[in-house]
Amino acid sequence: MDNLETAVRPEFASVGSAPSGSTLSQRMAVLNQKSILDMIKEFRRNWHILCDSERTTVCGADSMLLALQLSMADNNKQHNGEFTVPLSDVLLTWKFFLHEKLNLPVENMEVIDHYEDIRRTYDDFLKNSNMLDLIDVYKKCSVLISNCENNANISPGTWMQGLWISGAYKALDSN
Repeated sequence: MDNLETAVRPEFASVGSAPSGSTLSQRMAVLNQKSILDMIKEFRRNWHILCDSERTTVCGADSMLLALQLSMADNNKQHNGEFTVPLSDVLLTWKFFLHEKLNLPVENMEVIDHYEDIRRTYDDFLKNSNMLDLIDVYKKCSVLISNCENNANISPGTWMQGLWISGAYKALDSN
């Protein structure tokens, strides 16, 4: 569980300029990371308006994926007696989870059994640990839209793409 108590991942903290020979997608990734970093800085400046505690931890994409995997394993233990979950189920649920949480279309997407229980376990875990994931920060920063101008530049689709890629690569890389 200590891995879940990490703050914003280093990939968001060390945003620089893209190398001169970089592709358009690499340059866009740098711009998106900079926008996310600016939004998190704005969130930190205004935490007292948006949070109940100054000790709120912000989870990066890898911690979000880990929390989802643990929630799924816990749910599987309750229903089947084993604290395990296949990686394919985690990635399938991750994709649906990001779409749902960002209010993107979810029709015609597969959803795993007991998804509502998994989502409740995930949300309860974050709440009980005094944590917010990046999507929660995005939603809370939307309240400050007039102060957080860069937030307007980050669409839910951009969030989904960035979180999906970051979380999925980390999951595949660890196996």
